[in-house]
Amino acid sequence: MIADWHGTYSLPASAAPVAIVVRANGVVSLGPGHAGAQKVVITLRGTQIHFSLPGLPQNIVFDGTVKASNVAGTVRQGALRGRFALRRGREKTVELLGAYRSAGGAEAAVVQPLGVPPILVEFPSGATHGIGASLTVGDKLGETSGNGALVPDGNGFTWHGTQYARVAVRQREVHVGVDAATLTVPPGSGPFAAVAMVHGSGRSTRDEFDVFTAYFALHGVAVLADDKRGVGESGGAYPGDVASDTTIDRLARDAQAAARFLATLPQVDPKRVGLWGDSQGGWIVPLAASRERAVSWAILNSGPVVTVGESDDFAGLAGQSLSPPSGSRASMLAQVRSDGPSGFDPASALRSLSIPVLWMYGSDDRNQPTELCVERLGALKQGHDFSWNVLPTAHTPLVLPTGLLSSLPQSPGFDPGFFPDVLDWLRKKNVTS
Repeated sequence: MIADWHGTYSLPASAAPVAIVVRANGVVSLGPGHAGAQKVVITLRGTQIHFSLPGLPQNIVFDGTVKASNVAGTVRQGALRGRFALRRGREKTVELLGAYRSAGGAEAAVVQPLGVPPILVEFPSGATHGIGASLTVGDKLGETSGNGALVPDGNGFTWHGTQYARVAVRQREVHVGVDAATLTVPPGSGPFAAVAMVHGSGRSTRDEFDVFTAYFALHGVAVLADDKRGVGESGGAYPGDVASDTTIDRLARDAQAAARFLATLPQVDPKRVGLWGDSQGGWIVPLAASRERAVSWAILNSGPVVTVGESDDFAGLAGQSLSPPSGSRASMLAQVRSDGPSGFDPASALRSLSIPVLWMYGSDDRNQPTELCVERLGALKQGHDFSWNVLPTAHTPLVLPTGLLSSLPQSPGFDPGFFPDVLDWLRKKNVTS
């Protein structure tokens, strides 16, 4: 008899483990960044268990042996080989990961991005609440009690008397070149607009984008979110943290490959494929879009348009929200102007673009100089479909009460203008309805 199991799998075997929950009813849920709850066929013959999850270009196949209250075995996808191990029980927060909508149209997502404890995000306000192990909910991002509790049911959860049903997205675990990714397709027949996510600096995995993936999927846009090359389940060599010309070029080529892959999918409208870039992605996306015909729009979240040297100069002076700034914003900007540009410059790629692009900035960004970026965009705007919004945030669209990342647990969530501004632009540009 099939029971409820939870544990991890690694694919390939050298990759970081991914959480997995296998329910007796045939519903399988993967951990942050990966495919959420989906019904599959589970075969149990004696002590041998077999099931597979949707994937591209091949499914992910699990074959294991049940021994008392444990299951262990192999997992494979094409030529990739790995292992999985399960034990009796459930992980309710893993089972709840995903996008939700109420009968009255309220939207929300349960996510766990970049190792942060599970959170509940309300759309479009961006209000964000911590979730405790017993599914209690807090008022702020780092609080896990005091604001009711999530009560799961067969199709979602109830919170404060409102029932939220899981949105029936279709998800596949895919490989594009060396990159491992999760494809999320909205409900319906399509064809849909689609977006490939582009990371900022650091060893980032696909869960970095879970909030944005949920929001896009809720509004009819398919999403491809990957682990950066050499990180997580992706192959290839990690290019390093420094935004050198070589690194930006290599990551831009990965972004181009992701856009081309999306354009080949039957569920995707090849004329509405875009790129979303975070932070360092502000240099990667314009270069990729300038070289790749499959890219027809782009959104940059805190993406610099100054040179790498100017951005690094300002970050060093401003403390990167890790420590207080070394001086007033005016004095730091003056120093950057005096030091001048150096390193990779996105201006040439930006001038060559003929697609609509939106930049979302924070007025208190302490990683790159928003004011100088806006100046550069103003100088480049003529003849281009460039737009930008500046919100009272830092380098992240999450509100930081003190301007420092140490205050993230006290954050009420995303700036309330962030998600409405993004959706308004997508609609104006006919990316989605």
